[in-house]
Amino acid sequence: MSRETKKESARFFACIVFIFCLFYPSFVFSNSATPGSCLSPEEARLVQLINQYRVAHGLQPVPVSYSLTMVAQWHVQDLNFNRPDTGTGYQGQSCNMHSWSDWHPELWNGMCYTPDHHEAREMWDKPKQISQGVYQGTGYEIAYSTSGQVTAEAALAGWQNSSPHNDVILEQGIWKDANWPAMGVGLYLHYAVVWFGDQADSRSLTGCGSVDNKILIPVMQLLLH
Repeated sequence: MSRETKKESARFFACIVFIFCLFYPSFVFSNSATPGSCLSPEEARLVQLINQYRVAHGLQPVPVSYSLTMVAQWHVQDLNFNRPDTGTGYQGQSCNMHSWSDWHPELWNGMCYTPDHHEAREMWDKPKQISQGVYQGTGYEIAYSTSGQVTAEAALAGWQNSSPHNDVILEQGIWKDANWPAMGVGLYLHYAVVWFGDQADSRSLTGCGSVDNKILIPVMQLLLH
């Protein structure tokens, strides 16, 4: 190998290392970032798929809400780490995925959501609780779980195959003319949830670990030349 070839190889290797270091934080933290800080790539994909599905059925895309996404991201972490959906509550009934543990009492009230909807109001008020009153609207949640790593595609397919959940997404049945003005998503490990709110949220979210190409491209050129 010539001396010049070795130099070119060294530059190429340095470029690869730089790019890896630049993107590595987003790879590591995109699915475990502080709730409300950003959307992971898979959460952003879920937003895209839901809105494409709505548009295909003649509905408007739903804007991503900061407050509702914070609620959703906290909930998928709570479901994974504390499994509030495995307990029993009111009159010995089983808790389902709309349940919350007492993990962060400073942010929300723990509750067991049972099939008879006895705790419905407590669940609907989670956006008000977690946003500390900033978001005053009512929130409605759809949830999905799997034994493996959840994906946006699998979650949406699960909801599409369930009439009550599909009705929420497409504003059918009791949700007719809901005209959802806000949506929040959370997707982590085995769970995915989406919250639809009846009030708009002026705050929105962007993807985690986004990199400005105006910075990245010149640095790559510098390393390769």
